[in-house]
This record gives sequence, C-alpha cells and structure tokens, in this order.
Amino acid sequence: MEITLSVFLFVYLLFIVVFLFFSFFNLFHMIRFGFVSPLAYAATIGYIIFTLLALFISYFYIAQVDWTYTFDIFNNSTGFILD
Repeated sequence: MEITLSVFLFVYLLFIVVFLFFSFFNLFHMIRFGFVSPLAYAATIGYIIFTLLALFISYFYIAQVDWTYTFDIFNNSTGFILD
C-alpha cells in the first residue's frame, strides 16, 4: 500500500485551520475583554508575532519538500523477518 507525503501535508493544513479558528476567538476575547493593562497589550502582540513566526518558519521548511514522493507502508525491504 503506497501513500504519498501530501497526505501528511493535508493533515498539517487541517491542524493549521483548527489552530487559526481557535486563535481568532482567542484574539477576539483578548481584544474585547483583555486590554486593561500594558501586559495584556504585550501578550497580544507577542501571541501574534509568535504565531506569524511559526507559520513562516513552517512554510519555509514545507516548501522545500517534494510532496509527490510515495512510499510503501508494508514493504519489508530491510531484510528483517517479521514474525
């Protein structure tokens, strides 16, 4: 049974969509109810910067992968006998 690496990309993209969905509501509540101190401003800006940095770094590494590569899951080419 062969599987392509693009399956893992779609799983990762699904994770990113869920993360952004929860981040939207998190930021909404931080902006609506949380700006009572300078620490709240710093936390909000830090959260946005960290999220954008993580997305750009992951894009940098994901863009270098050949997503058409396939591999066989049940291929026993290692020479080991599985009992």
